[in-house]
Amino acid sequence: MNIRELAAMLINPYNHQSLHPVGEQHLEDVSGNRIPVVNGIPDFLALEKIGGMNKKHQRLYDNLSPFNDIAERVVSLFVDMDKLRREWLADVEVKPGDKILETSVGSGWNIKALPRFGDYYGLDISGGMLRQAARNMTKWNRTVQLFRGNAEYLPFKDHTFDCVFHAGGLHFFDNRVRAIREMVRVARRGSRIVIIDETAPHIRKQYRRLPSVKGYLNNGANEAMRALVPLELIPGNMRELEVKLLDHGRMYQLSFRTA
Repeated sequence: MNIRELAAMLINPYNHQSLHPVGEQHLEDVSGNRIPVVNGIPDFLALEKIGGMNKKHQRLYDNLSPFNDIAERVVSLFVDMDKLRREWLADVEVKPGDKILETSVGSGWNIKALPRFGDYYGLDISGGMLRQAARNMTKWNRTVQLFRGNAEYLPFKDHTFDCVFHAGGLHFFDNRVRAIREMVRVARRGSRIVIIDETAPHIRKQYRRLPSVKGYLNNGANEAMRALVPLELIPGNMRELEVKLLDHGRMYQLSFRTA
C-alpha cells in the first residue's frame, strides 16, 4: 500500500486529525505533528511516551521477539498449532475484499491462519515483533500492512474495518476499556469483534514457570481480576455477545457484533 492510500484511512490517534503524506517517509496532521514511516510501517509511537504496564510489556515482547518463531516451531512439535489457531479464530469473519484488523499482531502467525482473500492490517506496540512479522509475511507470501502503535489509541478513521480481533495479552494493557472501545470505534456497524486471551488458571500454571516471563507478572489480586473474561467492559449496546472456552480452558474467546 502506498503512502497516499495509507493516509486516506489514518488519523493522528491522539487528536483525531486527518493525515497527509510528506514525501514517502512521513505522515503529518494539520497541527504539524509528524509520524515517520520506517520500511513501510508508520510509527505512531513517535507521538507517545509509553509508560506503566504498556512500557513494561513492550520491553518484554521486544526481548522475546528474536525467539518467538523458534518457540512457535518447538511447540508445534507437540501441538498442532495450525489446528489450534483455526479453533481460536473460527469466529473471525473474513469475506473477499474485507478489511481485517488484528491489534497486537505479534509476529503474524494468526493472520497466516486466516484466508488469503482478506485485506489484512496489523498493529503492535513492539518494534521487534513487527520486524519479525514483516519477515514472516515475505516468507509466507502474504500481504499485511503493519503499524507500530498503542492499541488503546488506534490510528484509524471511524468505521474502517469489517472485522477486528485481538488474540493474547489484553490483560497486560494499561487501559482495557479504552482498547475495547477503540476496537468498536474503528469497526463498521454490524461488524464482528473477537477478543481471545489466556485464562487466569493458564497464566498461573504456564507463564509463571517461564523465567523470561514471570518477572513481568505480579502476584496480586488485581492481576488475577484482569485475567477474567472482561464482560463488564463491553459497551452495553453491542449485540450477539458470546463467551467460549478454548483449548481445554486455557483460552477464552469473547465475541460480539457492533450496533
